[in-house]
Amino acid sequence: MYLCPVAAEIYVRLKGGINVKGISRAVSPKPKINAVTGESVTFSEVLKKSLSVAANLRRRGLWPRDRLAVMSENHLDFFLPVLGSYFLGVACATISPAYTPRELLHALNITQPPVLFCSPACVPTVKKVAKQATFVKLIVVFGEDTSHGYVPLSTFLNGGDIPFTASNPNHEAEYITNVLCTSGTTGLPKGASITDRNLFTNLLFFNDRGFGKLDPDHVMLGVVPYVHVFGLILQLQCFSHGLTVVVMPRFQEKLFLESIQRYKVSFLSLVPTLMVFLAKSPLVDQYDLSSLKEIWCGAAPLSPDMQARVTARLGVKHIQQGYGSTELMTALHIPLGRDKPGSAGVLAPGTHCKILDLVTGKTLGPNKEGELCFKGAQIMKGYYGDSKSTSECFDEEGYFHTGDVGYYDTDGYFFIVDRIKELIKYKAFQVAPAELEAILLKHPSIEDAAVVGVPDEVSGELPKAFVVKKQGVDVTEEEIVKFVEGQVSPHKKLRGGVTFVDSIPKTSSGKILRRELRSFSKSKL
Repeated sequence: MYLCPVAAEIYVRLKGGINVKGISRAVSPKPKINAVTGESVTFSEVLKKSLSVAANLRRRGLWPRDRLAVMSENHLDFFLPVLGSYFLGVACATISPAYTPRELLHALNITQPPVLFCSPACVPTVKKVAKQATFVKLIVVFGEDTSHGYVPLSTFLNGGDIPFTASNPNHEAEYITNVLCTSGTTGLPKGASITDRNLFTNLLFFNDRGFGKLDPDHVMLGVVPYVHVFGLILQLQCFSHGLTVVVMPRFQEKLFLESIQRYKVSFLSLVPTLMVFLAKSPLVDQYDLSSLKEIWCGAAPLSPDMQARVTARLGVKHIQQGYGSTELMTALHIPLGRDKPGSAGVLAPGTHCKILDLVTGKTLGPNKEGELCFKGAQIMKGYYGDSKSTSECFDEEGYFHTGDVGYYDTDGYFFIVDRIKELIKYKAFQVAPAELEAILLKHPSIEDAAVVGVPDEVSGELPKAFVVKKQGVDVTEEEIVKFVEGQVSPHKKLRGGVTFVDSIPKTSSGKILRRELRSFSKSKL
């Protein structure tokens, strides 16, 4: 059997039998479990079942450099095919359970995997594309149910174990371990090819407690989707460092808070949307969250104000931001005990960065905003099967161009401003939506907010806000416009107005889907 170094590291770490406690909600139309079960499985059991998955995949003809796909919400069995793919040298493509049939078919077409693992909740979507995705020869569904007509995981695992062998001395560092769908905030997702070198480098970053090594005594609540790079890397870290993990299929307000209280969760990995919930929701006061000691926040910028609010409300000792993307994985992280509010951190070990002027393309120094470009062993190999997009995002020096605007200060701390494509072009000025959103979220009557540019014949674009009001309160458009006006330069005023909505459209990782808001604005013209 092929075994990449990542798999070897995981194998050694998993032999101890650390508990993984799972909270699971029934996702089948005919549930066989309670809404919240407290079911548990040990890491050693995960290892054994992963090897069984690998054995059966090998028997069915999968070899190194083949592909498989996993489409599921967070699940106790999610990592069985993921780890099994590592043991075999098979590339694992993870797919969001929120995808529509159109999006799923697009994602499957990227790698054309012969095997697809999915949860019962995803079966209806899978069935709608199965006839078109003719390259998928085997569909395995988590659980024991057979009514869907596919192979249940319980049956698939009955093929037996295979002997574990040492790491292949002829392994290639550039072999693809994962193909991760990009967020698709500007169009259909692409598949980022993550290699053995990329994955192992990320695991090594967190072996230094000063940089962000996980404390094995922590109890972690896993709510960030495992299909997302943030969730994937964190869960692999938990395997490697032996944390107890409480698994949530998806975020649900009361279940989230109940889980922290019941399991005395000490470590959270969140996206800014959930930090806003912790800072503002009245539900938080109904639960004992005193066990919380550390929170990591990623996937999008977290404002200093929101960080301060969560710290004040919960008394959490350490709130650490980081910065990365599907393509970058981890590029920046706040070192433990060296926090700087609003900063995404310092460079990860061995990572290089240059910041380029948005107009001239020249390299900039400290405190100058420009495009962030990174180079390092953790950065993806390229986009799977898409050499054109790959060549467009890497320059001749090997730097990956992120499309993000930011700067670093004289201490080497980096600050993220916004996406280049999301900057609002008002006359000769560029307006960062994230800055205005951070201001809006300070308003006591606003639950959530997003800002986009709307077309204007004279000015090019005007900043427009979409606002979700807090339940039971009232606020007018005029009040909000004046609230922002008093805190910004003239070109940043909400000249495009304010629209009240029930919710802000976001990806599963918490990124705002601005194109949907822009489309909504156009439809109202």
